[in-house]
Amino acid sequence: MPLILLHGLRDLYLGVPAVIGKNGIEKIVELKLNDHEMKMLHDSAGSVKEVMGVLDKLNSKKAFDF
Repeated sequence: MPLILLHGLRDLYLGVPAVIGKNGIEKIVELKLNDHEMKMLHDSAGSVKEVMGVLDKLNSKKAFDF
């Protein structure tokens, strides 16, 4: 299940609790987050996206350095 459906997040990969069976993922365990926890999750996601943006810029500069 996309995280946008669970927590309103997009363009970000996060681990989520799941029930794993012999055929793989059987069920995603949806955590009920309170308002404070949801804010912390979104703040954390924003920080990760910010760092990824910096790394993308560094990586693109190195691609042109010879």
